[in-house]
Amino acid sequence: MVNEKFWEVVRKYNILMRSAIDGPNCLVICNADCCSITINVPKILAQEYIKQGYATKDDFIRSDVFSFKLRFDEKKGKCFLYNKKINGCLVHKSGIKPPQCWIYPTNFSNSKQKEISCKRVSGWKIIDLEKTKKAEKLLKYYIFLCQLEAKKEVKRVKNRIIRSLSENNLYSLLKQASPSQIAGFKDSWNNISILQAEGISLQLKKFCEKFNKNCSKNYLECQSICESVSQHIIEFLQQNIFRYIQRNGPDSDGEYPFFKLIEFTENEDKKPRNQK
Repeated sequence: MVNEKFWEVVRKYNILMRSAIDGPNCLVICNADCCSITINVPKILAQEYIKQGYATKDDFIRSDVFSFKLRFDEKKGKCFLYNKKINGCLVHKSGIKPPQCWIYPTNFSNSKQKEISCKRVSGWKIIDLEKTKKAEKLLKYYIFLCQLEAKKEVKRVKNRIIRSLSENNLYSLLKQASPSQIAGFKDSWNNISILQAEGISLQLKKFCEKFNKNCSKNYLECQSICESVSQHIIEFLQQNIFRYIQRNGPDSDGEYPFFKLIEFTENEDKKPRNQK
């Protein structure tokens, strides 16, 4: 029932906004500057984009607003749904375009009938104010539904940890990487994976020194994480990541560096039991 309501809201909103605003032809006036932002989407919408062939699971990144956000393509400097051939969004005419994308540049009202401009050109206008008012109400309900879904998705992090361990994904990834390459954990579509360090990471050094005192290798020269340290890293994940999310909420990119988790656990351990 909730899913049916969601699709009713999204499709009705798309129809209203598409017929309520008018403006210049984007194909000839700019390079789709309005696509150069990050948009949050619920998982149900992400699943539909995958189903219809617009995206893959890798195109969605965990968000602290809704369940996911659309991957920003650094090469294009735009959302991954931007297509150069049409100089616009692949899902623009699909009926399931993210509702937030319809707002710019007109928003929902223009009571003073001022000329509306985007980054490049003027001439945008609302041609049916009643429709945009209805769309504005639908957007509020859409946001409510997305936030409900996001809360449920956060709770499923335990399932993603269990799946990652049962499929041995995490163990395999840890053993294939050197400790100086790992910065923490990353919450992806169905699994928890390791967060690759952008440079050299010293965040696992304490783990190595504490749980493998017999290791004779230099930390920076070590090519793979040993069994003992891997086991303790997994235990650390199981004990702390969900607690961290419960207390602080999900992080913006679904990334949980060791230094944040360690700082969190140290602060939690200092608290009296009745405050935990």
